Amino acid sequence: MIKNSLLYQKLGSYYQNLLKFFEPISVRITIKKANRLQKAEVIRLNNKNAFTCVFLVLDASVWKCDSIYRALQDNQSFNPSILVCPIANSGREIMIEKMNQCYNMFVSKGYKVIKSYDIRNDCYIDLRELSPDIIFYTNPYKGLIDDRYYVDKFIDKLSIYVPYYINGTNDYVMAYNQPMHNYCWKYYVESSIHKTLAEKYSYSKGKNVVISGYPGIEDFIRMDYNPIDPWKSKDKKLKRIVWAPHQTIELSGSVNYSCFLQYADFMLELAEKYKDKVQFAFKPHPLLKHRLEQKWGKSKANEYYRKWASMDNSIISDSDYHDLFLTSDALIHDCGSFTVEYLYLNKPVMRLMNNINPRTMFSDFGISCINQHYLAYKEEEIEEFIVNVINSVDSMKEKRTQFINTVLRSDMKLPSIEIINDILYSLSHCKIS
Repeated sequence: MIKNSLLYQKLGSYYQNLLKFFEPISVRITIKKANRLQKAEVIRLNNKNAFTCVFLVLDASVWKCDSIYRALQDNQSFNPSILVCPIANSGREIMIEKMNQCYNMFVSKGYKVIKSYDIRNDCYIDLRELSPDIIFYTNPYKGLIDDRYYVDKFIDKLSIYVPYYINGTNDYVMAYNQPMHNYCWKYYVESSIHKTLAEKYSYSKGKNVVISGYPGIEDFIRMDYNPIDPWKSKDKKLKRIVWAPHQTIELSGSVNYSCFLQYADFMLELAEKYKDKVQFAFKPHPLLKHRLEQKWGKSKANEYYRKWASMDNSIISDSDYHDLFLTSDALIHDCGSFTVEYLYLNKPVMRLMNNINPRTMFSDFGISCINQHYLAYKEEEIEEFIVNVINSVDSMKEKRTQFINTVLRSDMKLPSIEIINDILYSLSHCKIS
């Protein structure tokens, strides 16, 4: 039995190594096939007057293409719509809850939106029946969206990937070399830094990569954008602090940001202690509750969320957060994209630190953004930050401003306009990339 078990392990290891050896060959063959089919599709669409665009969206809280959708709506060359797709690996209850929440958000915006999954008949819409000319993907991970909608099923279509976060990770395979990055027609990235990394680490060598800037921060840099105030209290005397915990409460893989279990009760205590001076927004990662239900059980997880929703000086924010951030005074977090995004607002921001060296998770760019944060390794440092926000003390303001002006805002073009102009130019000139 032991011998057979050892033999099985050796064969399994050999098989995995064989797959790794042939994977680059297989992917590169598919990339060439996709390029050929996409070229034919670009030629077919060359003389078309208006292009049907379908955005595949999984979760309201990670919808970062609002500026693109609005710009497409205003352009007579496009007919955009949104297909809300369930998160396939979260269980039926959460899948339906998130789908309905996402759908309702787009309805409230007046967007053209449909659900991909019919709950009553337990069936999915065939995406090809919507006759999309262009498919916008808003998440790169295989297994998160139902397989029937993943990019490898549509290599003959003009698919576009727009990242849902500004990439500061050092997991370059996850960030730049998934099937989404390699097979899509256009992959729009945040900066020349990200383009260089895509060229280095993707099988496609970044040939489909275009620098557009990150559309998720467009509302932060537009002078004409007026946010809607989502806070419970409109009392201007109360400082507004967002707490945004990540979902990685169990150490695994290359992304281990979370400090949630360490500070969960303490943050509630602070909300109570400073209820006359601070209004808090609990902005959890969309997967955090699911993780807590697995760790704590549903009852305890629900009770924790209920406390944040029920206090007079707190709210829960579980959808689009742009207006929340714009109307806030400060952020406390342990997330990935927020490490960069919130800096654009030039407000005090604190990162909660666990015992893991950030250089094991972040690139040089990500580390440079962390260095613009106040850092907390213990409870006292969090409370000190909150007191400073109350008293409008921000000792890092000058340093942060210089970083923003020299690194983040070197080019103030609107990403949505850059993306639309590139699409139209490529279609009119029959360009693949």
